[in-house]
Amino acid sequence: MAAAARRRIAVSPAAEFAAGPGHAPDAVRLALAAPAEAALRPALETLLELALNGPDAAIIG
Repeated sequence: MAAAARRRIAVSPAAEFAAGPGHAPDAVRLALAAPAEAALRPALETLLELALNGPDAAIIG
C-alpha cells in the first residue's frame, strides 16, 4: 500500500473490510467512482506492475 501511495494511488487493506476479527487475505480493495479511463488505465497498470514485481518496481510516469 505504501508503494501505491508513493505513486499517488489510494488502496485500502483487506482487514478494513473484513466482516469479523481474524486473518484477512493479502489483498487490497479498489473502489472505483467512475474515473475517466485516461486516469484509470495508468493506475491499474501501476497496480499490476506492483503486484507482479513488488514494492520496489520502477515508478512509471
